[in-house]
Amino acid sequence: MLTKNPQSIRIDSLKLESGAALPEIDIAYHTYGTLNADGSNAVIVLHALTGSSAAHEWWSGLVGEGLLLDPSKYFIIAPNLLGSCYGTTGPESDDPSTGRPYLATFPTITPRDVARANLALLDRLGISQIHFAIGGSLGGMVVLEMAALAPDRFRAIIPIAVSGSYSAWRVAFSSFIRKAIIASDPTLQDRTKLADGMKLARQAAMISYRSSAEFDARFGRQRVVANGSFEVESYLEHQGEKLAARFSPYSYLTLTRAMELYDLSDGHSAMQEGGMSIECKALFVGISSDILYGADEIKRFASLLPNGRYRTLHAIHGHDSFLVDTEALSKIIAPFLEELEPQKCALTFDLEEEGVAV
Repeated sequence: MLTKNPQSIRIDSLKLESGAALPEIDIAYHTYGTLNADGSNAVIVLHALTGSSAAHEWWSGLVGEGLLLDPSKYFIIAPNLLGSCYGTTGPESDDPSTGRPYLATFPTITPRDVARANLALLDRLGISQIHFAIGGSLGGMVVLEMAALAPDRFRAIIPIAVSGSYSAWRVAFSSFIRKAIIASDPTLQDRTKLADGMKLARQAAMISYRSSAEFDARFGRQRVVANGSFEVESYLEHQGEKLAARFSPYSYLTLTRAMELYDLSDGHSAMQEGGMSIECKALFVGISSDILYGADEIKRFASLLPNGRYRTLHAIHGHDSFLVDTEALSKIIAPFLEELEPQKCALTFDLEEEGVAV
């Protein structure tokens, strides 16, 4: 059964990696399906940067009856991530100490903070075991952090388009995007100006999310008849307008900064130690045309996990391919999920040419 409206649970407090604390947080979430008698079919689905808890909307090719994430088979929990603006506590929420929205005063958070909030949600729901957790990009970071924080809680994880940290190149690009927003209003008080900055930031981000091959095939050098601009320019401007109409610039600043701070090795002597702490079965999916997270980087990180595996999604839509090419993604993930079934435990996983040890 697909739910249409999110539910919400309040968590009393959350101490953050920065040393600050949120005195209370609300977590919005959707659920799909029914938890079985022994609680063994719970699945958690985590969205990317500007997503929401409505997984059936942004992942419509994967969540639904007869699809990979089938609510007749799994009890699916899809939370809105901490710091976002779709029901979970974030910059647009009221600060209990002032009674006014946090906005620019919302504390700095990390994917590990988001992971702790999600684990607290599972505690409140009485879910002690997760059959598998899945998410792409920011969602994949949080999947990995959750598995590192509570390794005995997850039977398997599926991180997509993500490795173990945010590289210097990614930080450089992300920080430029944030500065484009901040430059529109350095005081961070004028929402209209910040929204205009976010429109431009989103255009730059979309260039990194997609690929040259897709843009060439889709737009070429075609012009818009009305004004003579290139069609690709019009596309990017439209994407900026769409995001500004639905998302908070304060949440955008908060979550892009959180992604920059992502490093699974924090608290460990090395990245290898951080990877070794995740002992559950893990299927990493890289994307052939992704310029943000190269397939080779993800493959190398997958090899650090005791039970890490890797597959490549061959698609031209860049980093966003996991949201667009869902049929091909489903075909990659389905054999891994089959292997998790008790009656399928003797199956061997086809690694093709990827060269990652089982």
